[in-house]
Amino acid sequence: MKELVAKIGHFCENHVEKIVLVLAGVVSVWLFFTRVIFSPDVVTLQGKTYSPRTIDQQIYDEKAQELDSLMRRSKPGAAKTYKSRLTSPIDPCDPVIAGVIQRPLPKGFLGLLESPLDFIDSTSIPRVRPRTEATQAVASSRKYRLPIIPDLSDVAVSHIRAAAYVPTEEVTTQAAYDAARSEANDIDLVTVEARFNTTSLYRAFQASFNGVDVQKEEWRDPCLAQPTFAAVQLHRQELLPDGSWGEWKALPRSRVESNRDLLAVIERVEDLPPGGVDVRIMQFHRKPITLGLLQPESYQIASAEEDWFPPSFYSKFKNLQKKVEDQERKEQREQREQERGQDDRAMGGRDTARGGLAGGNQMTMGRGGRAGGGRAGQTGVGADMGMRGGRGGRGGQAGDPMMPGATRGRGGRGGAADGYGDMYGMPGMGVGPDGRRKASTDEVYFDFREELLNFRSDLSKMDKPILLWAFDDTAEPGKTYQYRMRVGVFNPVAGTGQLVDRDMDKNNQVILWSPFSQVTKPVSIPRMVYLFAKSVQDKTRATVEVARYRLGYWRTEDFQVRPGESIGKEMEPKENERERGRDRERERRMAMMQAGGGRITDPRGNMMMDDPTYMMPNPEDASKPKIVDYSTGAVLVDLVEVTDWTDAPSLRPRMYNDMLYTTDGTVIQHMPVSNTNWPPEVIQAYQVIQTEKRKEPKPFRAFSKSSRNRNMMDPYGGGGYDMGGPAGPYGR
Repeated sequence: MKELVAKIGHFCENHVEKIVLVLAGVVSVWLFFTRVIFSPDVVTLQGKTYSPRTIDQQIYDEKAQELDSLMRRSKPGAAKTYKSRLTSPIDPCDPVIAGVIQRPLPKGFLGLLESPLDFIDSTSIPRVRPRTEATQAVASSRKYRLPIIPDLSDVAVSHIRAAAYVPTEEVTTQAAYDAARSEANDIDLVTVEARFNTTSLYRAFQASFNGVDVQKEEWRDPCLAQPTFAAVQLHRQELLPDGSWGEWKALPRSRVESNRDLLAVIERVEDLPPGGVDVRIMQFHRKPITLGLLQPESYQIASAEEDWFPPSFYSKFKNLQKKVEDQERKEQREQREQERGQDDRAMGGRDTARGGLAGGNQMTMGRGGRAGGGRAGQTGVGADMGMRGGRGGRGGQAGDPMMPGATRGRGGRGGAADGYGDMYGMPGMGVGPDGRRKASTDEVYFDFREELLNFRSDLSKMDKPILLWAFDDTAEPGKTYQYRMRVGVFNPVAGTGQLVDRDMDKNNQVILWSPFSQVTKPVSIPRMVYLFAKSVQDKTRATVEVARYRLGYWRTEDFQVRPGESIGKEMEPKENERERGRDRERERRMAMMQAGGGRITDPRGNMMMDDPTYMMPNPEDASKPKIVDYSTGAVLVDLVEVTDWTDAPSLRPRMYNDMLYTTDGTVIQHMPVSNTNWPPEVIQAYQVIQTEKRKEPKPFRAFSKSSRNRNMMDPYGGGGYDMGGPAGPYGR
């Protein structure tokens, strides 16, 4: 028996987990059937017991159906059937339109869109007698002489290359230039300006349609005597490789004009859109269209050292800018020389202190001994200040004018050594330290403002010809162009046959054109990329300097090229030498601070680190590209030795290397190696690039949205001018 019990216990011990699983399964099955399938949960309703499944059906069959029948049963005072106000009639007393529309809407709100004037009773309107052949004959019997459009005068042209905000999407009336997406990029913008006598134009129209040139007085029409400008058309001619000029081509309006499609030139009556010339005149007679047609908006210039002006103002702007730069360089040079002298005197004072004490710290009337760089006075004060002391003990002037007891340096009031001199001649206030007026570009902005038209400008009463201009933003680098322009005015009787026999050939001509202006001088657009062969190594490798114009500045890089290799590639811009010099200056001043016991001012009392922004991130980085593409598309073919004669009158033999390269694989081009062998035009281009690349990049200007002519920036850095003065919203 004990063995049996032991076996049973041993069996249970070995299979205890299985026994537990079996028991758990049995309990789970029992719970499933007793509590889920045959649920004991019941609901008692009206003396009957219902399971959860049957109670919902019972409620639906009895209660829900009864409630539905009660709701559907018609009763007096039932709610009105809803009618949509979009298509159903609306009573004028309806609170939806009460006080807004004082009439019924028989077709709802959609009826307003179909016919806004449908409510007018046509029976109450006097009927107009239809035009018969007789009345049409009377109208067509009018005969007018077309006016002569005045000539353009004072034609000028200018070219500007700079970084500008170029739109990356099409500019339209819905997405104007200031609302469209744009990015800073390089552009070549050619501007052609001229002057046009609008007063003479108005007089000519008045005489032709409402004055002495009208054959019968009843034919005079003051509405026809109001000229409407239709176009300012710019034509371009390209210089061909053989030296001849190509055909004249009309240019489209610039890409930043929002009304570019509207201002497209249509010259024939049959090509007009529905509405004919009358609707066209109504569209163009609006003041904003006229202003934008005659004086269109230019690109926003991002470069800090450039700005757009019409040619007659741009030349003045560049001249004044050069004077300002020369004056700034002169002031900086004088300041550096003065600071250098003061630094030397300050450092010399430390060396002469010991000499003054050794040679002059004697209570005698004799001269102090020489030590360091100065003479000691009676008690060595002069030597201690790093200056020369006079005989008999007169001390020198203090080297630090901001220290107590120190005297001012030479120069007097307003001088460079005067700690308060800048108060009497602060830079930027128009007056220099010497009391003279400083050169400034501000006057160009003010003069240009006087030429801008505005909503109050009466073109029929201008005291002088107005200034108008047109743009060419499609010029290609490396090409030469010349331009001419003309002004067009709408023909108010186009297509009517109401012209004298002399002008009947212009019956279908929509626009009356002025004569073409004089042809401008040729405009050469510089290339964006130049390559200069500088030297040859081992007769198999050439050093080629590639210059690339990028984001408003010239940047260069030297490349070692062998025959068969491409000239130029993408590179990260190298650090400017001026920036490296600035870093070295920072390190030098930091070393001086440590050696001088932590002094943070120079001998003049100025901060050693210039200003608090010295250690801040450089804002100029915004105008610096991360990658400069120096690719020229040229491949070096060979380097050959050439022997020839120099140009007259010297005629001396010379031997040099010639670099052969190709850009298309077919035409071989060549360039002499070394600047001593370059042609004059190459030398000139190289010198210009070397001068321009030394300019320190400056941060871009922000996009201005404050005026119609947004290019006209405030010379004091406050954005665009406020054109909302007493003379109108846009200027004069």
